[in-house]
Amino acid sequence: MLNTKRVAGTVILHLEDGTKRFLLHNLGNEKKFLSVELSNERTGLACVLQLLKEKAHLDVSTLQLVELTSGVENDQKIPLFVFEMSANDHSQQLPEAVYWENAKQFSETIQAFKIDGMPFF
Repeated sequence: MLNTKRVAGTVILHLEDGTKRFLLHNLGNEKKFLSVELSNERTGLACVLQLLKEKAHLDVSTLQLVELTSGVENDQKIPLFVFEMSANDHSQQLPEAVYWENAKQFSETIQAFKIDGMPFF
């Protein structure tokens, strides 16, 4: 069985009170980053932006790329694009299974993803 290459993304939402929330995807009992198979027609960045637009209904023109790192999931190395946005730029309600998580719970997800090196965020 061939391993399909994947790419993942998350968004840091800066709230007006100075706190942050992190975009995650709820898959049953698991909290994960949104991810998608890489396309032959698009770059990894373009794949993630399309994913955030379609699955999270985010206005990708308001996102700023702050980091590109990688992690390991199911013994597969996966690039992780990290974006940020202001709460002022986000007005739509997220679709079901996509949500904003607090920093403490997010840290558990990031540890399970086995990030290479020390991420900036």
